[in-house]
Amino acid sequence: MFCNINERKDYFIEILINHGLYKMPDGRQLYEASEKELKKELCLITNNQFPFCPISQ
Repeated sequence: MFCNINERKDYFIEILINHGLYKMPDGRQLYEASEKELKKELCLITNNQFPFCPISQ
């Protein structure tokens, strides 16, 4: 299923919030980050549990 970049970012932001991350480590709001930055943070806080993580388990 195709979704636009904003829907994908919203999806990643929702997961990050559910894991207790409300801002990027540099202080920016999550919506200000790129999709790539959101994915990186998601991989870090979930110990690479997603298929898009570089070293998924």
